[in-house]
Amino acid sequence: MADIDIAHRLPNKNNQNRDIIVRLRSRQTKSGILSNRKKLKGSNIYINDDLTKLNLHVLMCVKKKMTDEISDAWYSNGKILYKNHKNKTEMVKFKEYEHWINLPWPNSSPRRA
Repeated sequence: MADIDIAHRLPNKNNQNRDIIVRLRSRQTKSGILSNRKKLKGSNIYINDDLTKLNLHVLMCVKKKMTDEISDAWYSNGKILYKNHKNKTEMVKFKEYEHWINLPWPNSSPRRA
């Protein structure tokens, strides 16, 4: 508990299974928790970084828009990363955000002006 600065539940519509947001006292503690979250696989407990709306949107664009070329995408230490079709890890630079946002969603028809 000494590592937690503050924690509270977030509201949701049905008031069940509410997310908990936690602010930790040190980045080192946060890094340790995030690196060990894979141990919770299959437990229905998930630990995620709190991303800005823009970063979350770009991350989802990277994950969903080019599934034939990208095998995985994630957020780590303030950066959006992905594995390309050659299994090489790449970083999405901020100047590339607009490119990713403007790519068409799969199975969607282009917008008409």
